Amino acid sequence: MGENYEDRIDMALDLYDAGADSIPLNILMPIKGTPLENQPVLSEEEIMRSIAIFRYINPKADIRLAAGRALLEKDGEIALQSGASASITGNMLTTVACATIRSDKEMIKRIGRK
Repeated sequence: MGENYEDRIDMALDLYDAGADSIPLNILMPIKGTPLENQPVLSEEEIMRSIAIFRYINPKADIRLAAGRALLEKDGEIALQSGASASITGNMLTTVACATIRSDKEMIKRIGRK
């Protein structure tokens, strides 16, 4: 939503201080006609770096991928292998088609997760 890395670090630290045990990460997907339509799309590298920041600062928390997974290769498979604990799946509150529950189950099985 326009935050920078310092903002993300501050948020990760605040969540650590609050004792958060589950942290959903939403990645903005600018949608035409919305107030944030002109925000730049984050690169996959930026997204992965953000996941790493939250994982490093909150090593015991569940880092859950939420909105914006469509910006990640294979709907976040690499992210799940590199620091994210889980993903929020299904068709609730989505504005852009993404992974399905079935495809998520297949991916989780393929990468050896339960």
